[in-house]
Amino acid sequence: MHRVRAVRWLAVAAGTIALTATACTHTKVTPGPTTTVTTKVTKPGPTKTRIRNYPVLAIGKGATLTASSGGAALSITAGKPSLSTTRLSSSYGYGPEHGHYVTFPLTISDTGRTLIVIERLDFYVEIQGQGKVTTDDGAAPFSGAPTQLDTTQLSPGQRLSNKKLTFDVSHTHGTLYYAPGGHRSIAWRF
Repeated sequence: MHRVRAVRWLAVAAGTIALTATACTHTKVTPGPTTTVTTKVTKPGPTKTRIRNYPVLAIGKGATLTASSGGAALSITAGKPSLSTTRLSSSYGYGPEHGHYVTFPLTISDTGRTLIVIERLDFYVEIQGQGKVTTDDGAAPFSGAPTQLDTTQLSPGQRLSNKKLTFDVSHTHGTLYYAPGGHRSIAWRF
């Protein structure tokens, strides 16, 4: 008599965990003229649970991302945001359309072995009641903010600091995301 009780495996694809259990029972009796074979196979469907595949950090904390191939690695820290209800320059710019400017200072380092391109639209915030907000939304492009992050190439070992991202938002609390190519990689709650 041969029994296999349960076989389990874990498959991770696109941020979803699939857990599938399969139970099999096989009975084979061969002595004598009669052979009895009993087979019972139970295959329940997969149970899916969404998981977060990126760290959620407090403002001021940093995270390092490492690519599985190619030698790319990046360290990013988002500092405590400054808040304003007026333009960000004393001589030019416009006030926020949605009530507040939230400006994050960033420190970004290329800690890998290859050139990395950072784009400001790789970052966005989510605000309750407003949804996804980029640096192109509202009056943010015309805020008068100095030292804003623009598309930048970082060589291995190069560090970028004191660059900022300004968002025009309706509330001063939410989540900042680094999401290159639309894939959330790091989140900071503010």
